[in-house]
Amino acid sequence: MDNKPLDYHIPQGWVIFIFVYYFALILGGAIFVLYFLLYGMQGELSQESVREYTFYVSMLSSAMLTGVRYSQKLYKACIDGRVSFESNNKSVIIGNVLYFLLRPIYSVVFTIMFVICLIGGLKFLVGGMDCTINERMVYLSAIVSGIIGFSIGNVLDLFDVFSKEQINKII
Repeated sequence: MDNKPLDYHIPQGWVIFIFVYYFALILGGAIFVLYFLLYGMQGELSQESVREYTFYVSMLSSAMLTGVRYSQKLYKACIDGRVSFESNNKSVIIGNVLYFLLRPIYSVVFTIMFVICLIGGLKFLVGGMDCTINERMVYLSAIVSGIIGFSIGNVLDLFDVFSKEQINKII
C-alpha cells in the first residue's frame, strides 16, 4: 500500500466529465438520502421497509462520499500539476479514466456486502428476523457505508492484502 501521490493521464474533456459525474453523484445522493430520511421514513415502518431503506440509503451514502473523496483527489492532482492532459498511451488513459469512473461502483458493491453481512449477522445471532429492527439500522448503515465510500481505496487495498494472506494460509 504505497501512499505516494499518483500522476494521472486524462484528456481535459474526460477530467471535466469526471467532475460533472462526481458532482451529480454528490448532489443526487444528498437529495435522495435526505428524501428517504425526511419523507420516506415517516411513521411506523415494517421490518421489510427498514431493510429496503437500509440498502437504498447505504448505497447512496457510499456513492455520495466516494464522489466527495475522488473529486477531491482529482482537483488536488490538477492543482499540484499531476494531471497530464496529453498522452499517446491509450491504455494509460483508459485505466486512469476507469479508475475514477468505477470507484463509486466499487463502493456500492462493498456497501451491499456490508449490509448483507449486517442483516445476516442479525439473523444468525437472533435466529431470524424476529428481533425488532428499526430506523436506527438505516442510520447506522448509512454512517458506515459513507465511511466505506470515502475510504474505498483503502478498503480495496485492505481486502487485497487480507485475501492474499488467507489464500496463502490455505496453500
